Formats: sequence, C-alpha cells, structure tokens
Amino acid sequence: MALKSLADLRYLIAGVGTDAALAVQAGRIPIETIAAALGTSEAAARRCVDGYRQA
Repeated sequence: MALKSLADLRYLIAGVGTDAALAVQAGRIPIETIAAALGTSEAAARRCVDGYRQA
C-alpha cells in the first residue's frame, strides 16, 4: 500500500512539475520566480525546469 501511495505521489509531482515547466516556457511564470521559490539560482532553476520538460 505504501509503495502505491509513493508512486501516486511521484506521478502527481511530475504532473505539477510539467505544468510549471510549460508555464515558464510560455512566459506566464518568470524563471526568477521559480528560482526564488526553490531558493536557488536562476541557472539551477532553469536546469530543474528543463529536466521536467525533457521527462
């Protein structure tokens, strides 16, 4: 049961990440906002967003 819950959570997080990546790509969310939310640099935030877009 716990493994299924974990898999469901990973699927949900991946979907949210993909939606956020598309919003950044479309210009609706500035990369600076993502960087601030993650507490990291813009370059690191861009790598994170790019990772979701490639997944």
